[in-house]
Amino acid sequence: MFTALLKKQIKILLRSPSELVTLFVMPIVLICILSFALGSLMEGDSVGTTIELAVVQVEDEKEEFHKVIKDLPPNFQLDQQAIEYMENALPVSLLLEELTLSKEMQELIHVTQLKEESFAEAKKNGEYDVILEIPANFTKDYLDASLFGKEEPIFNVYLNESEQITSTIVKHILDFYQQQYTLFSELRKNNFIIDDNTLPSHEIRSTVRSVDSLEEVSSSVYYTFSMMVMFLLFVAGTLASQSFLEKYTHIFDRILIARIHPSIYLTSIIVSSIIFTFLQSVVIFLFSYIVFKISFAGWGLYLFVTIVFSLVVGAIAALLSSINYRSNSAGASNLFSTTIVAILAFFGGSYFNISTLSPFLAKVGMLTPNGAALDAYLTVAQNGSLIDILPNITILSIFSILFIFFAFLLFPKRGGIA
Repeated sequence: MFTALLKKQIKILLRSPSELVTLFVMPIVLICILSFALGSLMEGDSVGTTIELAVVQVEDEKEEFHKVIKDLPPNFQLDQQAIEYMENALPVSLLLEELTLSKEMQELIHVTQLKEESFAEAKKNGEYDVILEIPANFTKDYLDASLFGKEEPIFNVYLNESEQITSTIVKHILDFYQQQYTLFSELRKNNFIIDDNTLPSHEIRSTVRSVDSLEEVSSSVYYTFSMMVMFLLFVAGTLASQSFLEKYTHIFDRILIARIHPSIYLTSIIVSSIIFTFLQSVVIFLFSYIVFKISFAGWGLYLFVTIVFSLVVGAIAALLSSINYRSNSAGASNLFSTTIVAILAFFGGSYFNISTLSPFLAKVGMLTPNGAALDAYLTVAQNGSLIDILPNITILSIFSILFIFFAFLLFPKRGGIA
């Protein structure tokens, strides 16, 4: 008898083409649109060209440094360790190393060193987004400020006003460098730093990552999972609405007359929801594998997460059905499909990586069924293990138990429309 109820639930949904389009076609369409439309933004390609930065340095900083040290007065001599430290901490050399040796900076900024005679022409032709002019005697003035407390020197920064975005990026980098250099100089001066002369790297990244993971997630991978977990929730609302029609048309009454226990009927809703949710996941996985060439290595973990989340969807379908039956209205399932799914999708990260908006909202999203499932999928995609996704599985399991408990608690034992 249970098998007959299960077949009935499946046949009813198969006879609803509009529902099938929503469940199976819409997520695929949205995955394609979002992957191509937002892919470059999520993968860090929003700045389409390399920033051109020119450096005009009148004198060689190292040579000028040794010249100044050599000309120090006899009563003011530095030991060899202090000289080596000061040479390694020369500001212009450190800045150029930061811009040219950092892999992240190389991808963003191209540095060109110009001769002094080319400076005037470079300012006019607009070839460079930013020009740094290191004036004459800069090194001497810097050492005088460091050793004798004289006025600190400055270098000039010329921004190309027609390239506001790139100019702003470089200005931010220079501000960061200045702040960190000043901080480390003060810490070193007060003996808080003894052996480490290295400034922190100003890394620029814009890929989607999970905590403690080194693997990047492409936009196609992200939206495959984010759209999937969102549209899987629609299965619950759809089957709950259809189950209420069975009560409204007195099919449920006939089931009770046939001496079928209400709990068996409710269980058939759970199982049919699990089956449709699983099939929907398989269709989306196959599409992403064929179209986006997404590799589902560690497929066992993907399967495990899918089964657990399918159980959650089945539990939600049962709970919505119970509320519908108890209230003699399809309002609960309609509200869920039209409003609650959208709210869960927002907090769960289906529209975008919500952790970039607020870490607090990201924690809230982890406490939603779809958010926990999405994070589990992304963790597996980043070569995560079963231990890594256990917190997510625990959250999903708790949701399943609670929803099923309240579903059976609320489901009426008698038929009829009040």
